[in-house]
Amino acid sequence: MPRSITLTLRALLFASMAIAFASASYACSSFRVVTEDGNVFFVFNFELGGSPDTRVVYYPTGSEFIASAPEGREPAAWTSKYAVSGMGWFNQPMLAGGINEHGLSGANLNLPNYTKYQEATAADDGKIIAAWDVPTYFLTQFKSVQEVREAVNDVKVVFQLWNVQNPPLPIEFHYAFHDPSGDSIVLEYIDGEAKVYDNQLGVMTNSPNLEWHRVNLNNYINLTAKDAPSRQLADVELVATGTGSGMLGLPGDYTPPSRFVRAAALTQSAKPAQNHAEGLQMAFRISNAMSFPEGPAQVLIGDQVTRGKTDFQMIADNSSRVMYFKHYDYPNWRSVDVASLAANKSTKLALDPALGPPIESATAELAPAD
Repeated sequence: MPRSITLTLRALLFASMAIAFASASYACSSFRVVTEDGNVFFVFNFELGGSPDTRVVYYPTGSEFIASAPEGREPAAWTSKYAVSGMGWFNQPMLAGGINEHGLSGANLNLPNYTKYQEATAADDGKIIAAWDVPTYFLTQFKSVQEVREAVNDVKVVFQLWNVQNPPLPIEFHYAFHDPSGDSIVLEYIDGEAKVYDNQLGVMTNSPNLEWHRVNLNNYINLTAKDAPSRQLADVELVATGTGSGMLGLPGDYTPPSRFVRAAALTQSAKPAQNHAEGLQMAFRISNAMSFPEGPAQVLIGDQVTRGKTDFQMIADNSSRVMYFKHYDYPNWRSVDVASLAANKSTKLALDPALGPPIESATAELAPAD
């Protein structure tokens, strides 16, 4: 076989492997908890197989960033106006999600097969960013969802292969942004145009796009938090088997449509949180309920099996400017006070979330019972 044909077939094989990895292994879930007294929490569960090398990262005001651009084009370069903490991955500077010192939070979620990014020309030089640059750019440059809305057309977001794996990954995302006011949007690139959707429901997962997920909720119009009443069917009495019968039919698999429905159902049916403390606990509980272990979600890439899992859980406390996080390999929630760091720190900071102090024993605290 001629060498040129061999190289072409190899390139096609690498491309198909990358597409399989991106579409089947990388998954994320996000949703929002709003308390009765107005506190806002944005939850981002990052789900990916393999070793994405996730890190907790803090960037102070004045941090320098350079985006990625196609060959021959000039990428955007910027200095952060606002301090931000978030989840780094693949040992590179751009965040998958995070929160800044003003409480603006955001994250990228996979959108394979449904997105088409913008085309950049020479006139766009200096304002070109790649799909994976988007959360970092907006979180370091803006302090509210409204400012993000107004700035979407100030940059050109282009498709590129991301050289963090071999073969490189074809990145196709959509993006969720939230702020302390409760304002929430989803940003998608459809047919080469930026589309901004208000998202009062506050939920987002992966493909398909947001409008599809909203229509799909019609298929679950019967779901309710109230138990179904007993019924007589001829000579058979139908009695609910335990509580929760109103949610019969709630999908429990790990596909993006099912996770979207589940997140919507859990956030909308949960007992309303009255205050900050209750809201934070509710965010913890639903994040844990949405997470999944390594094993149930597998994809075969060549002769390798990649097992998806919830690698990283992040809760952005939009109101208090604190980021809570938990890693697959360390089960305890911890926090980073972004507002405090912004006031006192001027250097980049990082932490490996897979490593933590030993789980505390309560044996010595046991006391005689009455």
